[in-house]
Amino acid sequence: MDDITDHLHRVDALLAHPALCIVRLPASGDLGAAHRRLVEALRPRWGSSRNLATGGFVDPTLDEGRGLPLAAPFAGRVVELCGWAVGERWIGCGIVRDDDDGAPYLVAVTAHRADPATACLPAGDADDSGAGDGVPGTRWLQRLAAVTGRPRSRQWPVDWPSAEARLGTALPADYRNLAEYFGPGTFAGFLDVFLPSPVSGSDDLFPNVPCLVKNARGLAELAAVQAGIADLHHPYRLHPAPGGLLPWAGSVQADQFYWLTEGADPNRWPVIARNEDGDRQARFDGSTAEFVHRLLTDHRHPFSISELLDRPDFEPYEPHDPCDTSEDLRLP
Repeated sequence: MDDITDHLHRVDALLAHPALCIVRLPASGDLGAAHRRLVEALRPRWGSSRNLATGGFVDPTLDEGRGLPLAAPFAGRVVELCGWAVGERWIGCGIVRDDDDGAPYLVAVTAHRADPATACLPAGDADDSGAGDGVPGTRWLQRLAAVTGRPRSRQWPVDWPSAEARLGTALPADYRNLAEYFGPGTFAGFLDVFLPSPVSGSDDLFPNVPCLVKNARGLAELAAVQAGIADLHHPYRLHPAPGGLLPWAGSVQADQFYWLTEGADPNRWPVIARNEDGDRQARFDGSTAEFVHRLLTDHRHPFSISELLDRPDFEPYEPHDPCDTSEDLRLP
């Protein structure tokens, strides 16, 4: 058995331990090269690692939410350390110095991580079942606001009767609440939720974010004249076809997120998530706010980006000034 295979087996064994666990990895030759090989071997599992320490210098910004539990057991002895956030576990590997003689050795470590899917919940919100205020997804909206650090609503005004008339359908109540609470912006620099403009005829206020109404109608019109667009969404059709897909969000990786408009009650519409080519998709039976919250926090959720984030956030967009030639700014 070669070193890297042995190291991977030892890392797998670590994952059976729920709390802090450290294992010394046997390595011959250049420890730095062995560490780099291990990081590359783990990359396909959990993506790019966080660099927690380099050349004996530990990142001073580390805290409980940024990998500190991996570095803390080796105070003053860390040479190199990389880590991954995987659900309720921190997983790391690196080079540390021995307590007794200071000799460096290769190490793998796991530590507990507060589950971001349940962190920062509003007081009294300990379960997932309640709708709150009679609107499906209300508690999930509260959770999303808490986990992204947006305690106050922007009170984004939308003429919902006009938007729904233009679409020819009512929209999910929790989406409407989410739109009014957050307004235009980006979740974790990854996800943009499409919104109707606050004033009829002002669809170009936020040119970087597709308008919900214009985007849905434009996509349907395009599919009507280009068979390839319709084929891309097979086996579904696009709204306004009965039970068709109605796009409500998109990602920087060109993933698209739709409601499957099946049934008369929009609050029961499931979410369909698809990548750009349509060869990867998932159905989610839950509210819009829950889908966004879990995408940001739950590594088990379809299309989740939680393993790439230290902390989810929301960055609002500022209205576009047609007289301003500079790039769009963000609200503080």
